[in-house]
Amino acid sequence: MASESSTPQVTAGTSPAPRNYGLFVVFIAIIGAFSSLVNDMYLPTIPSMMKEFHTTPSMTQMGISMAMIGMGIGSVIWGSASDRYGRKPVLIISLIIFVVSTAVTLFSDSITLFIICRLFQGLGAGGAMVLSTSIPADVYMGRQLAKLMAIVGAINGIAPALGPVLGGMMADWVGWHGIFVVLLVIGLIMTFWTTRYNETLPPQRRLQARSLSDYIKAYRSLFTNGRFMIYVTIKAVAIGLLYAYISSAPFIIQTHYGFSAMTFGLIFGGNAIAMSIGSTLALKFKVMKQGMVVGCIGMFAFAVADALVMWHQSPFWLYELFAVPMLLFSGMIFSSANTLSMEVGRQEAGTASAILSVIKYVFAAVVSPLVGLGNMFHSAAIAYVSVTAIALLLAGKAYALPALTDMERTKWPLPLHSRLSLINTAAIAYFTPTPYLCKDYSHL
Repeated sequence: MASESSTPQVTAGTSPAPRNYGLFVVFIAIIGAFSSLVNDMYLPTIPSMMKEFHTTPSMTQMGISMAMIGMGIGSVIWGSASDRYGRKPVLIISLIIFVVSTAVTLFSDSITLFIICRLFQGLGAGGAMVLSTSIPADVYMGRQLAKLMAIVGAINGIAPALGPVLGGMMADWVGWHGIFVVLLVIGLIMTFWTTRYNETLPPQRRLQARSLSDYIKAYRSLFTNGRFMIYVTIKAVAIGLLYAYISSAPFIIQTHYGFSAMTFGLIFGGNAIAMSIGSTLALKFKVMKQGMVVGCIGMFAFAVADALVMWHQSPFWLYELFAVPMLLFSGMIFSSANTLSMEVGRQEAGTASAILSVIKYVFAAVVSPLVGLGNMFHSAAIAYVSVTAIALLLAGKAYALPALTDMERTKWPLPLHSRLSLINTAAIAYFTPTPYLCKDYSHL
């Protein structure tokens, strides 16, 4: 959302750009990190929670799955609602739900109540997640959008890095209750911060939906867009791999290899930084799609290698040796597939972001409990190979698609006539109520 102190500027987006770009990036990065904050901070406490609630590993991991399901449902609700009613009120309501559910979670005396609270916590966090991609799409497009999403992705790499580290430090002192108090405080701060920002989706550009059928039409137009769905599914299967790792890592690293909660946090944090680096590497490619395809190939290769290590329960250094590049290549997919999806679906950015979120959360919710079935080394290895094989197949289809023109990196300075043309196009985009620069790629 643009800051209250922002002034109208002619940009390559569809709304006035924020005056303070740095604060805007931080704001988007924090609300985009809610998925990491909701799950990663309490990861080191999962083994101890299993003992406290007298339950099984698979049941404990349901806390992660229910949060993912809640985020998926929330993404559908909040994404469509934000296209109709604006970004700001929807974000405030979702953050309030997050705050209330987090507060109730603190009083959980059984794993059942905890899991139910996690569902509503995910429901609230889903609003923050879906709007972290639709709000930037209101303001920027093309390579500018790609740059912002890469920066945000790099910053968000710090969240899963710091989350387990902080959680590991707090685990022995205050347990999971103290971690959820921190989440509660973050939710309260972001709710207040949101009230200080202006709307980025003016009334004239909102979805004029008068009935449920209007919302269904908006979803159908995107679900039937082959290019959009390829990008979305690639992002989703990469998320599936990430949560296969997230769900299995605490038990493999702590229980099997014998590392402490604090050490696990440091290991997980280092791996998360690799994802952050991968997010920025995607921008180095001349065509954004190339970065995504390379990410799929690298992710598959190292996932297979790590799966073999887990299957044979090889030494820890081999497990980590392949996990780091696997997550680095997945980071390349996160930023590139995310940007490409939103560029194609920017006309209904909230709905597009909702589809992007719900599909990836479905993959995450399905994969998370599966890795806890039977021998965790074997189930995690199977999950690694399965989801990355899907990504590799889709990468082949994506490679055959023509590149989006505004996703190609342009050499500067541009010739004078190109600069004048760009200024003219940006001016038209700014003063036209509807998204002038939206291209229909459904036929590609």
